[in-house]
Order: sequence, then structure tokens, then C-alpha cells
Amino acid sequence: MKIIVSFWFCLCTLTAMAQTGRGSITEKEMKDLVGNWTGTMVFTADSSQETSAIALQVIDMKDSLVFNYTFTQQDGKQFRDTSSLRIYDNGNRLSFDHYQFDIVDTRRRGVRLTLIAEREGAENFRSADFQETINMGPGIFNYTKGIRYMDMSEAYFIKKRITLTKK
Repeated sequence: MKIIVSFWFCLCTLTAMAQTGRGSITEKEMKDLVGNWTGTMVFTADSSQETSAIALQVIDMKDSLVFNYTFTQQDGKQFRDTSSLRIYDNGNRLSFDHYQFDIVDTRRRGVRLTLIAEREGAENFRSADFQETINMGPGIFNYTKGIRYMDMSEAYFIKKRITLTKK
């Protein structure tokens, strides 16, 4: 009886671990982002913050998603940008905005999914770690870009935050 209970406990633990954690997101789950979105973008440059209205169109290209951004700055200037997103390497890697990230964690809370991806790099001639966090659910899409300078602190500070709702 003791062996059966131990086996059952191990099986339940492994099942729970398989449902959350690194590499448990698929490209199919990201297809829920396809469509038109609107919201705001807060961008931190130096010591100031700038808030812009943003519209996002996500297009399914079968092997990736294309993000077409249109955002209007406070001075009325309008900018357009395009980037692509692709999940690969059995859900362990993310290609986004021309950079390759390791997917370090995925979390599910009900119908919401959170993806955390990180990469090493440099900014302003300083070594840095970059962290991209995507939080999505029915009708919501939140994106946060964090940066941590290796010579400063252990904490990431937010470089960009985008909050969108589906049209």
C-alpha cells in the first residue's frame, strides 16, 4: 500500500510540473493574439516616461506572428513599426523583434497565460539582461520589456509597458 501511495504522489507531482513551467507554451496558443488591438504604451527613456496611444494588428503567417504597430506620441507624431514573434525549439525559445530569447517560465491562471523570456545583451555600452513578459487572456494583451544592468542591481526595471484590449 505504501508503494502505491508513493507512486501515486510522484505521478501527481510530475503531472503538475508538466502543466506549468518552462517550455509548456506552443505556437498554437499564441495564435489567440491574431486580430486588432488598441491601448497605451508607456516608454521610459533616460529618467522620463512617455505615454502613447497604440494600435496593433497581429497577422498569422503560419510559422510566426507579425506585429504591425502604429503609435502616436504626445506631440502628435505618428510612427509605424513591424516585428515578428515565433516560438521554436519545442517551446523553449522565442524569437521576437529580431532577438532570440530563452523561455524561462510560463504560468497559467485560469484562462490567462504569462510567458517570461530572457536574453543577454548590451545597451548604452553596458552589459545587460533583457526580460520580455507577455500576459494574455481573452481580450487582453499586456507586454512588458524589462532591463537589468549587470553593474547596477539585481532587479529589472521597466523600459516599456504596453496594455492592449482586442477590438
